[in-house]
Amino acid sequence: MNVFVPLTELITYILFSILIGHVSLQFVSPEKKPSIHTSKRLLLSCVLGIILFTFGPLLQVVAYFGGSIGVAQTLFSVLFTFEIGKAWIAIVWCSILLWLAIYLESSKYIQAVLLFLMVLSIGYASHVASLSFWTGFTSHTVHFLAVTLWAGILIQVSWFSKDSTNWDRFLRWFTPFAVSCMIVILISGIMVMLFVVDFKSYINAWILPYGQMLLFKHISIIPLLVFAFINSILVRKIRKTSTFDPRPWVKAESICLVIIFFFTGILGTLSPPHDIDQTVKSEGAANWIIDLLSSPIKPPVNLEITASLQGIVIILFGILFLTMIFLSFYKKKTPALAVVLTICFIISTYLGIMMNIKIM
Repeated sequence: MNVFVPLTELITYILFSILIGHVSLQFVSPEKKPSIHTSKRLLLSCVLGIILFTFGPLLQVVAYFGGSIGVAQTLFSVLFTFEIGKAWIAIVWCSILLWLAIYLESSKYIQAVLLFLMVLSIGYASHVASLSFWTGFTSHTVHFLAVTLWAGILIQVSWFSKDSTNWDRFLRWFTPFAVSCMIVILISGIMVMLFVVDFKSYINAWILPYGQMLLFKHISIIPLLVFAFINSILVRKIRKTSTFDPRPWVKAESICLVIIFFFTGILGTLSPPHDIDQTVKSEGAANWIIDLLSSPIKPPVNLEITASLQGIVIILFGILFLTMIFLSFYKKKTPALAVVLTICFIISTYLGIMMNIKIM
């Protein structure tokens, strides 16, 4: 389950992104986007995949309670009494209708409404919705929708476009759209995070697996912003003087988004640290943090950032890796190198930060 459920969460994000990107671009006129072909078989498979992979978190709940009252009774109870079960049933019904709508090539408005209802179901089943329904439900739904809109359009134009025609016209509307999505993602993401970890406890939360994944996710946003800057601003300057194909670099940006989806998927399977000291008592700290700090961790937890030579040097290496992403773009190297540099940046920055914390 520790590997299976995060994997299902990751795939769910990707499937929703493909579908939302496809439907969203139907509302854009042909002269304002590249020529895109997404096969009907793939779209139909994505819909069926959502039914399958959104069942992953549900299966985790069934596995947790199934040992006491039996799997069949637990499954029935989870499906009809738990919010996550009710949401999955709603997703199944909407998915069946969406599958028929895509197969019959019905109105784009019907497809959009059905997808939106499925996104609402995801928000309804979220952890933050169980803490404060309307605020949690709204913030998680808006966050999920903004992420999948941005990622979905990127995936469509990079992986399914036939060429880069109309690219400049595409960037004219997509750049402000992407900036708006990022602002919404940051605001809604902070709101979602504050349901679990407040600002004062953010650093202390790094002692737990949840806090570690949250840190990884936040670090990975930095190279994503770099790719967004390259693909929205720098690409325009290069295309004025050469026949540069921007699609491979947009593919690299979409891979960076998938990395963030991966960390998000793991977050969904970990215990939220509403009370860090109590969580440390009941579940213990993250094993690799204990090894990294070479110190026993006991509540009350009090971590502080302190400068160390090793930590600063490693963070500088991370900044160097980030700078080399820009350099690889200007030198017209393969975007695969930029993806490798992104991973190096995430690892270096993470290790640098960890070496600069101390238990007080």
